[in-house]
Amino acid sequence: MQPSLTLAQLPLNQPAVVERITGPQPFMRRLLSLGVAPGCDVRVVRQAPLGDPIQVEIGRLQLSIRRVEAGQVLLQARS
Repeated sequence: MQPSLTLAQLPLNQPAVVERITGPQPFMRRLLSLGVAPGCDVRVVRQAPLGDPIQVEIGRLQLSIRRVEAGQVLLQARS
């Protein structure tokens, strides 16, 4: 099954599940060290007035991430 969207495309407050993380190794390691891994629940809780960065909630962790980096986190939407 193909991931349906990226974290950068996820609408506010819509739940999703991390499918996989792509991009440079340092970026992937940084997210993994924070506990962001495939299977984690995620949702976008806020975005800056100009749209970048976005604030996401992953479990109990709240994290701000640039849209370019958020585009490297592939998700499966949940109902």
